[in-house]
Amino acid sequence: MYTLAFTADPAQCPGVVDTLNLVCDHFYLNINLPGTFWQTHTGSVVITIQWTSNSNDFDLYIYRQSDGQQVGSSASGGTTSEQVALQSPMPGRYEVRTVPFLVVASGYTGSALLAFTTGGPTPNPIFASGGISFGAHTIVDPQRTEGEPLVHIDQAGNIWETGPWGFSTAQGFVARSTDNGDSFHIVSPFGLRPNPAASGGGDTDIITDDNGNAYFADLEGLADIGVAVSNNNGNNWRENSVAAMFPADDRQWLAVDNGPSTSVSDNTVFLTYRQVPLGSQVLSSPGSTSSADPVGGLVYTNAASTDFVGAGAPCGRLIFDPVLRNLYLPCVQGNHVHVSKAHVDPGQRSGLTFSSTDTPASPGGSIGNLFASLTTDQAGNVYVAWADTANNNVYLTVSTNTGTSWSTPLQVNGDPANTNVMPWAVAGTSGTVDIVFYGTDVRGDPNSFPSWINNRVAATSVKWFVYFVQVQAATTTTPTIYQVKASEHPTDYGQICTGGLGCTTSGGDRTLADFFSVGLDANGAARIVLNDLTNQHHGAALFELRQVAGPSAYGTPLTPPFPNSGTRVGDPSGDAHIPHYSPVGAGANQVALDLSSLQISQPDSSHLRATIKLQSLASLLPPSGSTGLLWLVRWQFLSTGDAGEESYRIFYLGANSTAGQSPVFFAGTGTSAAPGTGIPPGNGCVTTTPQNCKIIKYPSEILETGTINTSTGTITITAPLSDLGSPITGDTLYSVTALTFAYTSANPILTDGDATRAFDYVLGNTVLPSNCLLGTTCKVTGGGSIFVDPQQDKGSFSLEVRVDTTGRIHGKAAYRDPAEGVDFRTSLITSATFNGKTVNFKGTGTNNNIATSFTITVQDKAEPGAGKDTFAITLGTGYSKADTLQGGNIQVH
Repeated sequence: MYTLAFTADPAQCPGVVDTLNLVCDHFYLNINLPGTFWQTHTGSVVITIQWTSNSNDFDLYIYRQSDGQQVGSSASGGTTSEQVALQSPMPGRYEVRTVPFLVVASGYTGSALLAFTTGGPTPNPIFASGGISFGAHTIVDPQRTEGEPLVHIDQAGNIWETGPWGFSTAQGFVARSTDNGDSFHIVSPFGLRPNPAASGGGDTDIITDDNGNAYFADLEGLADIGVAVSNNNGNNWRENSVAAMFPADDRQWLAVDNGPSTSVSDNTVFLTYRQVPLGSQVLSSPGSTSSADPVGGLVYTNAASTDFVGAGAPCGRLIFDPVLRNLYLPCVQGNHVHVSKAHVDPGQRSGLTFSSTDTPASPGGSIGNLFASLTTDQAGNVYVAWADTANNNVYLTVSTNTGTSWSTPLQVNGDPANTNVMPWAVAGTSGTVDIVFYGTDVRGDPNSFPSWINNRVAATSVKWFVYFVQVQAATTTTPTIYQVKASEHPTDYGQICTGGLGCTTSGGDRTLADFFSVGLDANGAARIVLNDLTNQHHGAALFELRQVAGPSAYGTPLTPPFPNSGTRVGDPSGDAHIPHYSPVGAGANQVALDLSSLQISQPDSSHLRATIKLQSLASLLPPSGSTGLLWLVRWQFLSTGDAGEESYRIFYLGANSTAGQSPVFFAGTGTSAAPGTGIPPGNGCVTTTPQNCKIIKYPSEILETGTINTSTGTITITAPLSDLGSPITGDTLYSVTALTFAYTSANPILTDGDATRAFDYVLGNTVLPSNCLLGTTCKVTGGGSIFVDPQQDKGSFSLEVRVDTTGRIHGKAAYRDPAEGVDFRTSLITSATFNGKTVNFKGTGTNNNIATSFTITVQDKAEPGAGKDTFAITLGTGYSKADTLQGGNIQVH
């Protein structure tokens, strides 16, 4: 139990000096394993400390005693735990050092857990890229977050996306792109899901037929299946919230048979779901004929000759092969995939006879409880892909005879994709199949990795990317495999819980839900919709990736239409409708929101400027029902999250006009929900369950310089780089996008107007956020207390700030003044100035979990520092204190 302690730097208390645990606590862990253990096993040692209140801050460091090497650390802030996972650690003795960064009247508990599976880490092959590459990440929805996004590309080339918002919201959404994926807009009227029943938000699916009719399905709170039909591209929806034959249902899928003609009369929509606990059912409905059709796509009856089909669970997406006219349903069954198959005659909607076939056993021996993915190519060959939960590899098997026999499973992931989840496959020309999955170079069970929800810093030790694999000549004995990282940066950190709804009840991280998906456009280019959780909120932000180079799935070469990086993009006119979709059709084009171009520039080495051109700014009056207009430019770059963790944080420049008035110009980033409790939720996201970000917000945090030229329709916003996270020369701003909105003051959800194509911007010459010389390091550490009032009440602090050889700033500081109710900790340090023994650093943080700016200045005048060193702090709240240290020490290194 610590009464009062403030130790910022673990170097202040090495175990050989602090033998009585007077400054820190030292525990010694023996990993007593044979020297060859990790050659035949895969696993980790997870070390955790926990305490009661997030007002206290302990840090955790692990040192290997054989050489003194620090092998792991976790130094968050605002949490009630720290955790380090040592992957396949060398046998021997380790020091576990607990450092009280800033602690008042608190102890802690600790544990160490060894977890492993049999089977050593067999080296994975290395596959060539084949020249395949992907474009910049395109924002699908800048606000709503969705797990398990599903992509569908209709025959006109429009790209549809859908995903659930979760049972807690009873909502799911549909987005649509009509410009080849350059921008997306919410389809659902009024921002809600197509079917307005009281429950929902569990699972969604969308598909279209050859007449452009759209069919949507949603899981109605595990009670029933809701379906909806639109005959006019999503403007109007008719729905039936009880489409299943029996209640108590789970994971539904849709498939369409367009028939041999282009007429709607021979179209059939198939619906499958798992009735709990009896099994899978396959239903059918005629294709919709018109908006007056009360049956097509809305009323479903049993399509099979039996009530239930096949065996196993969960079941992947239902697939109809138009070449050989077979309907396939893949379901996981132990160590293999059970495939149910029925031949469908033209116009046949009932009496389907399903037969069963099993894929070969997975080489690792277990497929687990996530979906297998089945697809068919243009010759009718059948492919099944899955992830083996025993060895975390992705496998593919192929049948050239509709499932009568299958090829030996082929491992399709290569190094560095060593642990993988959620494969999704789509086939093109005969013998070619594309597969996507989330992969990391860290070996282990995805469920056992540190969870971002529990420990943000520890989670970032495991970085997940979106991987893309193309298998050519897959129907032969000598296939060719190409593999690339499709995502430009990590898309998730730490644990991926694969236990379904059981994750949420056990505190696991199920933010990704259960899958993501890939489709093919008319050129055979892969189109991936994915979740990116590396923003500061860990919100499941929606993006689309477009294959721009290399061989397509149709065997044709692709040429990049534009480079990923740039400084300027144009945008077509006439596409800023408010709303884009509604029961009466698209609203009027709002010329003040209709983007013509976006340009990013650096007017000097310390500022960033966004120049936005609109069709007209002659009037800034918002559309009817709205209170104002918002122009926004947002991006992400490698920065720091709100607990000191690595984060591809969202930053933005903006301007807003209320009721036609002159705009206010601003910058911001938005803070996340408080670590641990999630309370308060931060200003950058609307949350439901703790830390579960549902709506990303863009608050005006810092007023900036801007101009509006109504004659040229131009808005410029200029901000110091220090207001934008202090990016430095060579940093990449990812997915730079201009967005326009109409808004209503009381509603956190904005009405989308227009969006430019995304591009990446690489910073040119910048002023460094510190005066520490490049190639050198600077550091200040310390802790202590000062008097804060005449009654000699004390404010206690602890700090550790360092500048690395590239000029980047790392570290944190914390300060508490119980007399005035101040409990402050830093989130983002944007500048640090070292002048001899005086250090000044600035940035943003939280006081009692509410965002504020800060400035801290310290002086190292003597050793020891009590009575000599000084500490001063000023917060954006108006709080300001400064004094000579009454206890403790400050050291400038």
